[in-house]
Amino acid sequence: MLINKKYPEALFIIKLLLLFSIFYYGTQFYIGITSKGNYYNAFLDKYFNYINWLRYTILKSASIVCYIFGYDTKIENIISLRVVNGYKVNMVYSCLGIGILSSWAAFAIAFPNNLKRKIIWLFAGLLTIWFANVIRVAVLLMLLNKTKDVKGFPNHHTIFNVIAYMIVIVLIYFYSKEKTVKSGQ
Repeated sequence: MLINKKYPEALFIIKLLLLFSIFYYGTQFYIGITSKGNYYNAFLDKYFNYINWLRYTILKSASIVCYIFGYDTKIENIISLRVVNGYKVNMVYSCLGIGILSSWAAFAIAFPNNLKRKIIWLFAGLLTIWFANVIRVAVLLMLLNKTKDVKGFPNHHTIFNVIAYMIVIVLIYFYSKEKTVKSGQ
């Protein structure tokens, strides 16, 4: 393979873009077939709906964080976390961070490293991004219930995306630095 030996950076970029497309657009497709409508697949929705699992783990973990800070919460209709007798946050598909998770997963897998290091960095990064989302949901819910003012509330999607991509940049820095240091020895 000429591209592999002569242009390893090009191969990396091709792998990165291909993997991102598979993860991101594959998830969009999966959301489509596990949502009731035209091409609904009840079996996948019931037994392999990783989107609902991701949403539930974020909401349940945010509920635990809120509980630690004295807020009694409950999950409603699979997509909402509500403070009992208070405000709620809805976690729609755009809140899950699929693009950010896909970006990190594509980079971690495409970057040249051994399989063990790829797996460690892949899951460490996904967990870090997931945890940032948990904190975002918990803080948003607590702030809404403390201030009781939803008008003029900052755009938490943009703030989360900026923070999450900063996390990804830091992860990329340390992951690629680790590879550079090891290969330089």
